[in-house]
Amino acid sequence: MKFTKLFSLIILLTSMITFGQQKTKTDLSMYPKAKAGYTQKVITLNSLPNEDDYNVELFIGKKSSVDTCNNHFLIGNIEEKVVDGWGYNYYDFDSDGQIAGTLMGCADNKKVTKSVYAQPTKINYNSKLPIVVYIPEGYSLEYRIWKANDKLILVK
Repeated sequence: MKFTKLFSLIILLTSMITFGQQKTKTDLSMYPKAKAGYTQKVITLNSLPNEDDYNVELFIGKKSSVDTCNNHFLIGNIEEKVVDGWGYNYYDFDSDGQIAGTLMGCADNKKVTKSVYAQPTKINYNSKLPIVVYIPEGYSLEYRIWKANDKLILVK
């Protein structure tokens, strides 16, 4: 009898430890490996009440030397793709690194090194799945969480 209780307790503790490990470790095996010259970035979101009220805005950029009087942006495209057989979304960013910007004449012609970003992308908030993004090596991925405003504005 004591052996049965002890055995049940060991199984219960083992399953609790295993469950805890599964919750903290995200399985990415179904996602494709990063192609040559690219890196896989993963964002894991915290669970929130009413996740439909939230969005995630992705910013992909790279450090570049630019002048101080113009606005600059990274030329590139982010494409949403689906993992075959799983239905999970992931995002693939392609860019040749070209930067464009406004063409104002700069009196001082001073240059600074700063992050220059591509057009941001908003996606739905979902804490149940990771956000997987493939970007060129040397680029950065940042994100911002948006919450819907509680006020409803009617337009006539």
